[in-house]
Amino acid sequence: MPQVNFYILHTRSRQEKNRLACQLADKAWHQGYPIYIQTNSIIDAEKFDKLLWVFKEDSFLPHDIYPDVSSTAPIRIGYNAQVCPDMEVLINLTETVPPFFEQFKRIAEIVDDTPIAREAGRTRYRFYQERKALLKVHKINR
Repeated sequence: MPQVNFYILHTRSRQEKNRLACQLADKAWHQGYPIYIQTNSIIDAEKFDKLLWVFKEDSFLPHDIYPDVSSTAPIRIGYNAQVCPDMEVLINLTETVPPFFEQFKRIAEIVDDTPIAREAGRTRYRFYQERKALLKVHKINR
């Protein structure tokens, strides 16, 4: 069962949630982990793709939108139930647990500060808890 880190983000800004996801991807990539970022739609995947290009002025995070079968990028952005194999870290930007969650060693769940997001986060927390995942909670104030 994977280690699941919940990041409770105390802000209502959608940009802060995505910025934190970029920071987590940056950290995991520099630690040598291949990363899969799950979004809600192709539109969200494309927006996140653009954000990764400009997230940091002084560095580049090699990434692409999955499925691009010719790519070997260590950071893949997905938007459906099809998952990229051989990824170790999942950054989930959706309000549900992806059906393929068990294939990852680590999962990052980011919960922003809205009533709907908090309730969805509690549901995901209970889901992982029932499956005996190692859970950690980090409170982020921005």
